[in-house]
Amino acid sequence: MIQKTKKYLLATHRALSLTPKKFETLKKGYKNNWEAVWKQVDGKQKKNIDPDKIMQDLAEKNITYYILGEPDYPLALANIKSPPVILFCRGKNLEASDFPSISVVGSRKISSYGKRALEEITSEIARNNITIISGLALGADTLAHKIALANNTHTVAVLGNGIDHIYPKFNQKWAEKALSENKLTLLSEHWPGVHARPEFFPMRNRIVTGLSIATLIIEAAQKSGSLISAGMALDQNREVFAVPGEIFSPQSAGTNKLLAETKAQAALSGTQILEMLGLQKHQAAQKSLKQELPTTGLEAEVLKLFQDEPKQHINDLIRKSPLESHVTSATLSLLEIKGWVKNLGNQEFSV
Repeated sequence: MIQKTKKYLLATHRALSLTPKKFETLKKGYKNNWEAVWKQVDGKQKKNIDPDKIMQDLAEKNITYYILGEPDYPLALANIKSPPVILFCRGKNLEASDFPSISVVGSRKISSYGKRALEEITSEIARNNITIISGLALGADTLAHKIALANNTHTVAVLGNGIDHIYPKFNQKWAEKALSENKLTLLSEHWPGVHARPEFFPMRNRIVTGLSIATLIIEAAQKSGSLISAGMALDQNREVFAVPGEIFSPQSAGTNKLLAETKAQAALSGTQILEMLGLQKHQAAQKSLKQELPTTGLEAEVLKLFQDEPKQHINDLIRKSPLESHVTSATLSLLEIKGWVKNLGNQEFSV
Protein backbone atom coordinates (compact mmCIF):
# COMPACT_ATOMS: atom_id res chain seq x y z
CA MET A 1 0.00 0.00 0.00
CA ILE A 2 1.51 3.34 -1.06
CA GLN A 3 2.17 6.02 1.58
CA LYS A 4 -0.47 8.39 0.17
CA THR A 5 -3.15 5.75 0.60
CA LYS A 6 -1.97 4.83 4.10
CA LYS A 7 -2.66 8.27 5.53
CA TYR A 8 -6.29 8.07 4.43
CA LEU A 9 -6.64 4.59 5.92
CA LEU A 10 -5.24 5.85 9.23
CA ALA A 11 -7.58 8.84 9.15
CA THR A 12 -10.57 6.62 8.36
CA HIS A 13 -9.65 4.28 11.20
CA ARG A 14 -9.31 7.27 13.55
CA ALA A 15 -12.77 8.50 12.57
CA LEU A 16 -14.62 5.17 12.47
CA SER A 17 -12.63 2.82 14.76
CA LEU A 18 -12.67 0.13 12.09
CA THR A 19 -13.37 -3.45 13.07
CA PRO A 20 -11.64 -6.18 11.03
CA LYS A 21 -14.94 -6.97 9.29
CA LYS A 22 -15.65 -3.32 8.41
CA PHE A 23 -12.05 -2.88 7.29
CA GLU A 24 -12.22 -5.85 4.90
CA THR A 25 -15.62 -4.72 3.55
CA LEU A 26 -14.37 -1.21 2.76
CA LYS A 27 -11.05 -2.49 1.43
CA LYS A 28 -12.80 -4.82 -0.99
CA GLY A 29 -15.62 -2.45 -1.91
CA TYR A 30 -13.32 0.45 -2.71
CA LYS A 31 -10.51 -1.74 -4.12
CA ASN A 32 -8.07 -0.55 -1.44
CA ASN A 33 -8.59 3.10 -2.42
CA TRP A 34 -8.71 4.65 1.05
CA GLU A 35 -8.73 8.20 -0.27
CA ALA A 36 -12.10 7.40 -1.85
CA VAL A 37 -13.29 5.89 1.45
CA TRP A 38 -12.16 8.98 3.36
CA LYS A 39 -14.18 11.23 1.08
CA GLN A 40 -17.31 9.27 1.99
CA VAL A 41 -16.82 9.60 5.76
CA ASP A 42 -19.42 11.86 7.36
CA GLY A 43 -18.15 15.37 8.03
CA LYS A 44 -19.03 15.18 11.72
CA GLN A 45 -17.08 11.98 12.16
CA LYS A 46 -13.92 13.32 10.54
CA LYS A 47 -14.06 16.75 12.14
CA ASN A 48 -10.61 17.83 13.41
CA ILE A 49 -8.94 14.79 11.76
CA ASP A 50 -6.23 15.73 9.28
CA PRO A 51 -4.59 12.81 7.42
CA ASP A 52 -1.35 14.74 6.88
CA LYS A 53 -1.20 15.80 10.55
CA ILE A 54 -1.63 12.18 11.64
CA MET A 55 1.38 11.12 9.59
CA GLN A 56 3.42 14.06 10.84
CA ASP A 57 2.63 13.34 14.50
CA LEU A 58 3.50 9.65 14.17
CA ALA A 59 6.80 10.48 12.46
CA GLU A 60 7.74 13.06 15.11
CA LYS A 61 7.12 10.52 17.87
CA ASN A 62 9.02 7.73 16.04
CA ILE A 63 5.87 5.63 15.89
CA THR A 64 5.56 3.06 13.12
CA TYR A 65 2.56 0.83 12.44
CA TYR A 66 1.44 -2.45 10.93
CA ILE A 67 -1.71 -2.69 8.81
CA LEU A 68 -3.86 -5.82 8.82
CA GLY A 69 -3.34 -7.72 5.56
CA GLU A 70 0.04 -6.15 4.75
CA PRO A 71 3.09 -8.48 4.42
CA ASP A 72 4.82 -7.05 7.53
CA TYR A 73 1.80 -7.54 9.80
CA PRO A 74 2.50 -10.46 12.20
CA LEU A 75 0.82 -13.48 10.61
CA ALA A 76 0.02 -15.23 13.88
CA LEU A 77 -1.84 -12.13 15.08
CA ALA A 78 -3.67 -11.68 11.77
CA ASN A 79 -5.30 -15.06 12.26
CA ILE A 80 -6.87 -14.48 15.68
CA LYS A 81 -10.59 -13.83 16.03
CA SER A 82 -10.41 -10.01 16.20
CA PRO A 83 -6.98 -8.70 15.16
CA PRO A 84 -6.18 -4.98 15.45
CA VAL A 85 -6.67 -3.23 12.11
CA ILE A 86 -3.74 -0.95 12.97
CA LEU A 87 -1.00 -2.04 15.35
CA PHE A 88 1.21 0.84 16.48
CA CYS A 89 4.87 0.25 17.31
CA ARG A 90 7.71 2.02 19.11
CA GLY A 91 11.27 0.83 19.50
CA LYS A 92 12.62 -2.16 17.60
CA ASN A 93 10.47 -3.01 14.59
CA LEU A 94 9.24 -6.60 14.42
CA GLU A 95 11.17 -8.96 12.14
CA ALA A 96 10.70 -12.57 11.10
CA SER A 97 13.65 -13.53 13.32
CA ASP A 98 11.71 -12.33 16.38
CA PHE A 99 9.40 -15.32 16.04
CA PRO A 100 8.49 -17.83 17.35
CA SER A 101 7.80 -16.15 20.68
CA ILE A 102 6.43 -17.18 24.06
CA SER A 103 4.27 -14.97 26.26
CA VAL A 104 4.81 -14.93 30.02
CA VAL A 105 2.06 -13.64 32.31
CA GLY A 106 1.27 -13.84 35.99
CA SER A 107 0.26 -12.07 39.15
CA ARG A 108 1.00 -8.39 39.80
CA LYS A 109 1.63 -9.43 43.42
CA ILE A 110 3.95 -12.25 42.50
CA SER A 111 5.18 -14.41 45.39
CA SER A 112 8.79 -15.32 46.12
CA TYR A 113 8.05 -18.80 44.74
CA GLY A 114 6.57 -17.25 41.61
CA LYS A 115 9.60 -15.02 41.13
CA ARG A 116 11.98 -17.96 41.42
CA ALA A 117 9.94 -20.06 38.98
CA LEU A 118 9.65 -17.19 36.49
CA GLU A 119 13.36 -16.35 36.67
CA GLU A 120 14.54 -19.92 36.11
CA ILE A 121 12.02 -20.91 33.43
CA THR A 122 12.10 -17.64 31.48
CA SER A 123 15.90 -17.44 31.57
CA GLU A 124 16.17 -20.91 29.99
CA ILE A 125 13.72 -19.90 27.27
CA ALA A 126 15.45 -16.57 26.61
CA ARG A 127 18.88 -18.20 26.34
CA ASN A 128 17.52 -20.17 23.39
CA ASN A 129 16.86 -16.90 21.53
CA ILE A 130 13.08 -17.05 21.92
CA THR A 131 11.36 -13.65 22.09
CA ILE A 132 9.53 -13.01 25.37
CA ILE A 133 6.18 -11.20 25.17
CA SER A 134 4.21 -9.73 28.05
CA GLY A 135 2.05 -6.75 29.04
CA LEU A 136 4.42 -4.43 30.97
CA ALA A 137 2.25 -4.66 34.10
CA LEU A 138 3.81 -4.69 37.56
CA GLY A 139 4.92 -8.01 38.99
CA ALA A 140 5.33 -10.99 36.67
CA ASP A 141 5.13 -9.00 33.40
CA THR A 142 7.89 -6.59 34.37
CA LEU A 143 10.12 -9.39 35.64
CA ALA A 144 9.66 -11.36 32.40
CA HIS A 145 10.71 -8.36 30.28
CA LYS A 146 13.75 -7.68 32.46
CA ILE A 147 14.89 -11.31 32.38
CA ALA A 148 14.69 -11.31 28.58
CA LEU A 149 16.84 -8.17 28.45
CA ALA A 150 19.32 -9.62 30.95
CA ASN A 151 19.75 -12.60 28.62
CA ASN A 152 20.22 -10.36 25.54
CA THR A 153 16.93 -11.54 24.05
CA HIS A 154 14.32 -9.42 22.33
CA THR A 155 11.20 -8.64 24.34
CA VAL A 156 7.83 -7.23 23.28
CA ALA A 157 5.51 -5.29 25.59
CA VAL A 158 1.87 -4.87 24.57
CA LEU A 159 0.24 -1.82 26.13
CA GLY A 160 -3.29 -1.19 27.31
CA ASN A 161 -2.94 2.52 26.54
CA GLY A 162 -1.67 4.85 23.83
CA ILE A 163 1.63 3.89 22.25
CA ASP A 164 3.28 7.23 23.10
CA HIS A 165 3.62 6.75 26.85
CA ILE A 166 4.72 3.97 29.17
CA TYR A 167 2.28 2.80 31.82
CA PRO A 168 2.74 2.18 34.68
CA LYS A 169 5.28 4.97 35.22
CA PHE A 170 7.22 2.65 37.51
CA ASN A 171 8.59 0.99 34.36
CA GLN A 172 9.39 4.16 32.45
CA LYS A 173 13.11 4.50 33.23
CA TRP A 174 14.28 1.01 32.27
CA ALA A 175 11.84 0.72 29.35
CA GLU A 176 12.99 4.01 27.79
CA LYS A 177 16.60 2.84 28.12
CA ALA A 178 15.76 -0.47 26.39
CA LEU A 179 13.91 1.41 23.63
CA SER A 180 16.94 3.65 23.02
CA GLU A 181 19.16 0.57 22.77
CA ASN A 182 16.76 -1.09 20.27
CA LYS A 183 16.17 -4.05 22.60
CA LEU A 184 12.46 -3.53 23.31
CA THR A 185 9.36 -3.31 21.14
CA LEU A 186 6.25 -1.54 22.38
CA LEU A 187 2.98 -2.42 20.65
CA SER A 188 -0.53 -1.04 21.06
CA GLU A 189 -3.77 -0.88 19.14
CA HIS A 190 -4.52 2.46 20.83
CA TRP A 191 -3.77 5.87 19.37
CA PRO A 192 -1.21 8.19 20.96
CA GLY A 193 -2.72 10.06 23.88
CA VAL A 194 -5.22 7.35 24.87
CA HIS A 195 -5.09 6.70 28.62
CA ALA A 196 -5.24 3.24 30.19
CA ARG A 197 -8.70 1.99 31.15
CA PRO A 198 -9.67 -1.27 32.91
CA GLU A 199 -11.46 -2.68 29.87
CA PHE A 200 -8.37 -2.18 27.70
CA PHE A 201 -6.31 -4.81 29.54
CA PRO A 202 -8.33 -7.91 28.53
CA MET A 203 -8.26 -6.51 24.97
CA ARG A 204 -4.47 -6.22 25.24
CA ASN A 205 -4.19 -9.83 26.44
CA ARG A 206 -5.55 -11.23 23.16
CA ILE A 207 -2.63 -9.53 21.37
CA VAL A 208 -0.08 -10.88 23.87
CA THR A 209 -1.28 -14.46 23.39
CA GLY A 210 -2.02 -14.02 19.68
CA LEU A 211 1.60 -13.13 18.92
CA SER A 212 2.89 -16.18 20.77
CA ILE A 213 3.25 -19.86 19.97
CA ALA A 214 2.53 -20.60 23.64
CA THR A 215 1.62 -18.80 26.86
CA LEU A 216 3.27 -19.47 30.21
CA ILE A 217 1.15 -18.70 33.28
CA ILE A 218 3.36 -18.20 36.35
CA GLU A 219 0.75 -17.53 39.02
CA ALA A 220 -2.98 -16.83 38.84
CA ALA A 221 -5.65 -16.38 41.47
CA GLN A 222 -9.09 -17.93 41.02
CA LYS A 223 -10.25 -14.79 39.19
CA SER A 224 -7.43 -12.99 37.42
CA GLY A 225 -6.26 -11.45 34.19
CA SER A 226 -3.83 -14.32 33.76
CA LEU A 227 -6.73 -16.78 33.53
CA ILE A 228 -8.33 -14.52 30.91
CA SER A 229 -5.06 -14.77 28.97
CA ALA A 230 -5.09 -18.56 29.31
CA GLY A 231 -8.63 -18.71 27.92
CA MET A 232 -7.70 -16.47 25.00
CA ALA A 233 -4.63 -18.57 24.20
CA LEU A 234 -6.74 -21.74 24.16
CA ASP A 235 -9.32 -20.07 21.90
CA GLN A 236 -6.48 -19.12 19.56
CA ASN A 237 -5.30 -22.75 19.42
CA ARG A 238 -2.10 -21.95 21.30
CA GLU A 239 -0.35 -24.09 23.89
CA VAL A 240 -0.75 -23.09 27.54
CA PHE A 241 1.74 -23.96 30.30
CA ALA A 242 1.13 -23.31 33.99
CA VAL A 243 3.51 -23.47 36.94
CA PRO A 244 2.12 -25.84 39.60
CA GLY A 245 1.71 -24.18 42.98
CA GLU A 246 1.02 -24.93 46.60
CA ILE A 247 -2.59 -26.08 47.03
CA PHE A 248 -3.09 -23.69 49.97
CA SER A 249 -1.86 -20.61 48.10
CA PRO A 250 -4.53 -18.27 46.64
CA GLN A 251 -1.92 -17.14 44.12
CA SER A 252 -1.81 -20.65 42.65
CA ALA A 253 -5.51 -21.47 42.74
CA GLY A 254 -6.01 -20.47 39.11
CA THR A 255 -2.93 -22.24 37.72
CA ASN A 256 -3.68 -25.41 39.67
CA LYS A 257 -7.25 -25.37 38.34
CA LEU A 258 -5.96 -25.08 34.75
CA LEU A 259 -3.78 -28.13 35.36
CA ALA A 260 -6.54 -30.11 37.09
CA GLU A 261 -8.91 -29.45 34.18
CA THR A 262 -6.12 -30.37 31.69
CA LYS A 263 -6.41 -26.96 30.05
CA ALA A 264 -2.69 -26.39 30.57
CA GLN A 265 0.45 -28.48 30.70
CA ALA A 266 2.64 -28.35 33.78
CA ALA A 267 5.60 -26.00 33.37
CA LEU A 268 8.56 -27.63 35.12
CA SER A 269 11.45 -25.91 33.35
CA GLY A 270 12.23 -23.77 30.34
CA THR A 271 14.00 -26.71 28.70
CA GLN A 272 10.92 -28.90 29.09
CA ILE A 273 8.69 -26.25 27.50
CA LEU A 274 11.06 -25.78 24.57
CA GLU A 275 11.30 -29.54 24.02
CA MET A 276 7.51 -29.91 24.02
CA LEU A 277 7.24 -27.08 21.48
CA GLY A 278 10.11 -28.39 19.37
CA LEU A 279 12.09 -25.20 19.96
CA GLN A 280 15.13 -26.27 21.96
CA LYS A 281 18.27 -24.78 20.47
CA HIS A 282 16.03 -22.73 18.23
CA GLN A 283 18.41 -21.97 15.38
CA ALA A 284 19.42 -25.61 14.91
CA ALA A 285 15.86 -26.75 15.37
CA GLN A 286 14.65 -24.73 12.41
CA LYS A 287 16.82 -26.78 10.05
CA SER A 288 15.83 -30.17 11.41
CA LEU A 289 12.13 -29.33 11.61
CA LYS A 290 11.99 -28.71 7.87
CA GLN A 291 13.31 -32.23 7.25
CA GLU A 292 10.90 -34.01 9.61
CA LEU A 293 7.42 -33.10 8.41
CA PRO A 294 4.51 -34.05 10.70
CA THR A 295 2.48 -37.05 9.61
CA THR A 296 -0.37 -36.74 12.10
CA GLY A 297 -2.35 -33.99 13.82
CA LEU A 298 -3.57 -30.56 12.76
CA GLU A 299 -0.28 -29.56 11.13
CA ALA A 300 -0.33 -32.64 8.90
CA GLU A 301 -3.94 -31.91 7.88
CA VAL A 302 -3.04 -28.38 6.76
CA LEU A 303 0.12 -29.51 4.94
CA LYS A 304 -2.00 -31.98 2.95
CA LEU A 305 -3.81 -29.00 1.42
CA PHE A 306 -0.62 -28.13 -0.49
CA GLN A 307 -0.23 -31.56 -2.13
CA ASP A 308 -1.72 -30.61 -5.49
CA GLU A 309 -0.84 -26.94 -5.46
CA PRO A 310 2.31 -25.74 -3.64
CA LYS A 311 1.28 -22.06 -3.71
CA GLN A 312 -2.15 -20.99 -2.47
CA HIS A 313 -4.15 -18.09 -1.01
CA ILE A 314 -5.31 -18.44 2.59
CA ASN A 315 -8.97 -18.23 1.52
CA ASP A 316 -8.53 -21.26 -0.76
CA LEU A 317 -6.82 -23.20 2.02
CA ILE A 318 -9.63 -22.42 4.47
CA ARG A 319 -12.24 -23.40 1.89
CA LYS A 320 -10.62 -26.79 1.23
CA SER A 321 -9.70 -27.55 4.84
CA PRO A 322 -11.74 -30.07 6.87
CA LEU A 323 -10.92 -27.99 9.96
CA GLU A 324 -12.71 -24.90 11.24
CA SER A 325 -11.44 -21.68 9.64
CA HIS A 326 -9.81 -20.27 12.80
CA VAL A 327 -8.07 -23.61 13.46
CA THR A 328 -6.74 -23.74 9.90
CA SER A 329 -5.44 -20.16 10.17
CA ALA A 330 -3.80 -20.72 13.55
CA THR A 331 -2.19 -23.98 12.39
CA LEU A 332 -0.90 -22.26 9.26
CA SER A 333 0.72 -19.65 11.50
CA LEU A 334 2.50 -22.35 13.48
CA LEU A 335 3.69 -24.03 10.27
CA GLU A 336 5.19 -20.74 9.13
CA ILE A 337 6.86 -20.20 12.51
CA LYS A 338 8.40 -23.69 12.34
CA GLY A 339 9.66 -23.15 8.79
CA TRP A 340 7.46 -25.65 6.94
CA VAL A 341 5.38 -23.03 5.15
CA LYS A 342 6.55 -19.73 3.64
CA ASN A 343 4.49 -16.52 3.71
CA LEU A 344 4.76 -14.93 0.27
CA GLY A 345 2.77 -11.80 1.21
CA ASN A 346 -0.73 -10.82 0.20
CA GLN A 347 -1.97 -13.81 2.26
CA GLU A 348 -0.41 -16.34 -0.14
CA PHE A 349 1.59 -19.30 1.14
CA SER A 350 3.84 -21.98 -0.29
CA VAL A 351 5.63 -25.14 0.84
